Amino acid sequence: MTHNPPRTAKTTGRTTARRWTAALAATTAALLGATALAAADTTPPADNSAAPPAVEDFGYPGATTITRVKLIRGDGHILLGDCAKPTQIQIWTRAPGNLDNKICFTADGTTGSLTLQLPDVFALQTTGRAIRAGLTAGTATQTLDIPKDGFKGTGEGTGSAPTSLVELTVTG
Repeated sequence: MTHNPPRTAKTTGRTTARRWTAALAATTAALLGATALAAADTTPPADNSAAPPAVEDFGYPGATTITRVKLIRGDGHILLGDCAKPTQIQIWTRAPGNLDNKICFTADGTTGSLTLQLPDVFALQTTGRAIRAGLTAGTATQTLDIPKDGFKGTGEGTGSAPTSLVELTVTG
């Protein structure tokens, strides 16, 4: 059993003084910290004039290394794919460098856009996606909607003039 001596005015006063000293120390530390932060905010910003601007031009990455089709720009949701793997968009073409007569793309969502140049397109086919194709034949332009899991002929594939694919848009 421990014996606690009775509290006196003298011991109570010391405890109160210790509490006040601790509170004063905490308040002082908080004020000094706030003063240091305020001083840091007055420092002039670093010169960022040499930094490159953060502007997206939607240029297709690595487009200069691709020889079978000219990819110009897009939003990153339609990408050149490997026709040996399951693809979502197949473009049938007689363009040079396409020995199997097709270029394939994958789309990672239900929207996407790609600007390109691919001559001698004669058909478009989709799997799991609906697309809209912008085509040119000479000076004439046309838009062709291909439904999900659809196939449509164009240009020489329908007995018309050769067409070039200039835009792909995933619509669903």
